[in-house]
Amino acid sequence: MINHSCDPNCAVTFVPETLDMEFRAMRLIKSGQEVTQTYVDVALPRRERQRRLQRKYHFRCNCARCAQSLQGGTSPDAFLDADIDGIPQEFWTQERQDEVEQALKEASNAASRGAGETDLAMQQQHRIEALEKLAERQGGILHRGNIAQLQTLSTLFSAEIKRGSVRAMCRYGERMLEFYRRVYSSNHPMTGLHLFTLGDLYDQMAQTGADPADRCDAKAVEYLAEAQRILRITHAANEYGNQPISHRPLC
Repeated sequence: MINHSCDPNCAVTFVPETLDMEFRAMRLIKSGQEVTQTYVDVALPRRERQRRLQRKYHFRCNCARCAQSLQGGTSPDAFLDADIDGIPQEFWTQERQDEVEQALKEASNAASRGAGETDLAMQQQHRIEALEKLAERQGGILHRGNIAQLQTLSTLFSAEIKRGSVRAMCRYGERMLEFYRRVYSSNHPMTGLHLFTLGDLYDQMAQTGADPADRCDAKAVEYLAEAQRILRITHAANEYGNQPISHRPLC
């Protein structure tokens, strides 16, 4: 069993053929340094990570990331549950709490009204519109680094995948990438996989000419190259997510 850290130096992967678990170093591990993985998603707010670790594993994390001050905004955890003024959720006023809950309720009600549509395309359109309004409301009351904004963007990203709107996927995907770069380490597999997806989307846009082809092509090359670098670290060379990239020209 490898110990937990919210700033792990290893990523865990599974080998489907053998069902083996592999621990792949995400950065240089010096001789004598402990090998660590994460038991919870480090994108969760610090309070929530500690709560889950205590409930399931019966310990409180004291890693370097958890010991870092939340003041000044330099910690990856600084704004994960903060409002637009940078105030953590545990210190919100009742008015702020009500604002956030009301925004969620309105989005849920709007999506429910669309669920009655018999036309699936219209149903999906209503859902996307409800999510867009929620994202707009959250942008006015929550910090840009709040995980609730990521969750809304991620849901919008998935909804646009179903609709097939590549341009919208890129727009939301860029916001998600900004979040991933802030909360995850530079070689984290989540960032690598997302870069692969974004690079592929920009490649599609370059092929269709929906945007300036040279700009989309440059983005595709940049993101796919970075994805390849990360996934070569976190995944075996023949695993899904890495092999398709190696078949693409990166220059």
